Amino acid sequence: MIRLPGWLRRRYTLLIIPEHSGTSSRLSLTIVPFLLAGALFGLSVASAVILLVLRSEDALRIRTLHEELAAAADEYEASLADREQSIALLQSEVRRLTEEAGAVKRKLEELDRLEAEIEAIVELTLPGEKNGLISDAKSGVKPLSYGGVGGENHPVEEAETTEAASQDSVQLMISLRHEAESMRTRLAAKKEEAARVLEKLRMLPIAWPTDSVRITSKFGLRSDPFTRKLARHSGIDIGGDYGDPVYAAGGGTVIESAYNRSRGHYIVIEHDSGYKSVYMHLRTRLVNEGQKVAQGDRIGLLGSSGRSTGPHLHFEIWKNDQAVDPLPYLHLFKEENS
Repeated sequence: MIRLPGWLRRRYTLLIIPEHSGTSSRLSLTIVPFLLAGALFGLSVASAVILLVLRSEDALRIRTLHEELAAAADEYEASLADREQSIALLQSEVRRLTEEAGAVKRKLEELDRLEAEIEAIVELTLPGEKNGLISDAKSGVKPLSYGGVGGENHPVEEAETTEAASQDSVQLMISLRHEAESMRTRLAAKKEEAARVLEKLRMLPIAWPTDSVRITSKFGLRSDPFTRKLARHSGIDIGGDYGDPVYAAGGGTVIESAYNRSRGHYIVIEHDSGYKSVYMHLRTRLVNEGQKVAQGDRIGLLGSSGRSTGPHLHFEIWKNDQAVDPLPYLHLFKEENS
């Protein structure tokens, strides 16, 4: 059995005296309970200090985390603002590219229509002929094609959509520029071909020979105005007034400028490709044999000379010494100039 030191075994008496009259009390104790109470108090104080220190460290750590979180939030907001600004700029660029691509596309479609019109001129075929004025005129005009087809639906974010739209716009612009360059080359070639065609047309009798377009007698069989018998009319009669100008239907050389009792004052012009044009019953002839004339030149004045019943122009077109109906040629000229 352990024997405590004497100072621990020494007993102390605690006398308790009431304030008013009454019986006093005595309590006999050793020092051990006081020591235990002091130890417990010290332990409690130490625990409180340790807890306070730990809480201070936790508070500091929490404050540091709050500061780091706030800094991260600020950085995220700044990054988000930059991203939104970039998306806005990208969307603006996409709209600009889309508008520019639309304008280029419309221009190309106009050029495509123009190319088709030029192609029609280049491939022009004269009445009664199988080949065009330029036999190698075909170039295969291909109309522009814009659009798309369907597919699976894969939703994407706005930024990805904007970026994809930007890439599509850039690709469309590249495609349109390539198409524009290709069309420019084709149109340059068509322009040269059209110039050759128009130059050839100017040398053919297809222009209307008078200001008046009133047909009084057509090509073919008719009742002769003098004999009233069926006769072949080798041209057309265009009614007009005395002194109206008469124009060369095409460029060429005057091979006859004369007068006889049937034709009256008449002119014959020789053109390219075996064509001739004849102008009869003139009041006055303004060109001489051997003279070069251009399409639209004034060559005489309308009248009623020779075998005629009134002021008109009898107009003929001959192809390889064979009279042909002039109207399809003159209508061709009207269509090309409408």
